[in-house]
Amino acid sequence: MSSVPVLLIVMGTSGSGKSTVGSALAQSLHCPFVDGDDLHPASNVAKMSAGQPLNDTDREPWLRTIRETGRTLALTQTQPETAPVKKLAEVYETSQQTRTSTDEAVDPTAHVSDQPTTGAKVAVIACSALKLVYRRLLRGSIQALDDPAATAEEHVQYKDLRTVHVYLDLSRDLLEHRMAARKGHFMKLDMLYSQLDTLQKPTPQEPDVIIVDVQPDTTTDAIIAQAVAQLRSQAII
Repeated sequence: MSSVPVLLIVMGTSGSGKSTVGSALAQSLHCPFVDGDDLHPASNVAKMSAGQPLNDTDREPWLRTIRETGRTLALTQTQPETAPVKKLAEVYETSQQTRTSTDEAVDPTAHVSDQPTTGAKVAVIACSALKLVYRRLLRGSIQALDDPAATAEEHVQYKDLRTVHVYLDLSRDLLEHRMAARKGHFMKLDMLYSQLDTLQKPTPQEPDVIIVDVQPDTTTDAIIAQAVAQLRSQAII
């Protein structure tokens, strides 16, 4: 296994279970976990609270924060005590919330626990990462979302961080079932369909991607077992 720190991004659409799986994967690996939603700057939260969708200009600094946060947590092995914002679906559906007007994201290293860790240089963050260009920015193979290199063949160099995406692959029917079962989310299916339209599914040819098949009867433990087995077979962890 490389000495370069590793950031595992558990990715997928709404309803895929990325937060649950990300937290469980981090527990399995005895490493820090952060939900990427907690890292949005307040300007993004305010925009979503007003019912306005984010664009790539909004997302780019957030994606940079996720990468830098992952590197910091992997190196320090400290579990952040964040003050989580609501999940994106909840934020879009609640337009009358009072939010701070500052443009700073939650600092995930401002308060850390003193719980013992294994010392492995790994961290886990849940993030939808729907587009290939988002994943390339998170991998560090491009410097910006509009980088001209984004249209060229990707070559990943592990300088200060290796980012690996763990894609939770669920059928449309299963995602619809899960989202419909959620209570208090009147925009849930509209959001899911929008994300499915945006999703550029990772393929086995994409570098540093682990694809985990999720069926209706697949338990979280089974998902973690699939992911860990693939990560170990590729000497990522």
